[in-house]
Amino acid sequence: MAAAVVGVSLAATACTETASSSPASVAGDIRAAYSPARAEQPAPPGGAAGRHKAMAALPTGKRIFGTGCGILHRRGPGSAAALATAPVAAALSQAPALSQLAQAIRLAGLTSMLNSARALTVFAPDDAAFDYLGAGNLQALLANRPDLVRVLKFHLVAGRVTPAELAKRHVFTTVAGTKLYLARFGQTLGVNNAAVTCGNVQTSNATVYIVNRLIIPVG
Repeated sequence: MAAAVVGVSLAATACTETASSSPASVAGDIRAAYSPARAEQPAPPGGAAGRHKAMAALPTGKRIFGTGCGILHRRGPGSAAALATAPVAAALSQAPALSQLAQAIRLAGLTSMLNSARALTVFAPDDAAFDYLGAGNLQALLANRPDLVRVLKFHLVAGRVTPAELAKRHVFTTVAGTKLYLARFGQTLGVNNAAVTCGNVQTSNATVYIVNRLIIPVG
């Protein structure tokens, strides 16, 4: 992973808030929001990486990849070229199908911190991922700032992680201290309980992998 680290303290974001749920209990709340019929479990420690010794090659350089990249505009605001010139929170706010994530970042008070970070990797849940929680659960999450900050930190990794690094390392630690397990299943790149639909999207200070679920942390 690149040596650059987050230039600001994300951990301090909720320091003035009242004590809230632990990361484990927040993860449980997210998991419980999925109905039993469609619930997806995160990979067990060592699971995704342990079951797949070698991940198939991913694109090199700055090429985006994934079957869901059609959500990006071809030109103008919301295009890959436009996102590459903006810091990550600003870029996400103009990205198609990421409006709920942009709103969550604003409500969590993370906009300035994310925009001023030196280098980040963001696993960005799309609008469908937030809708999947159900309206009641989503509104409850958005209304609880400490829990919202924790959930968003489950999706952040310090430094800019390239597709090649994803293929080699398999396991990454988020800024929340939880684990992300990467595995390739056919043409799909899995991250815990989620799948990358469009990856290697560049902003001026971050690399973004759009995912189809809010990530349930492991560890």
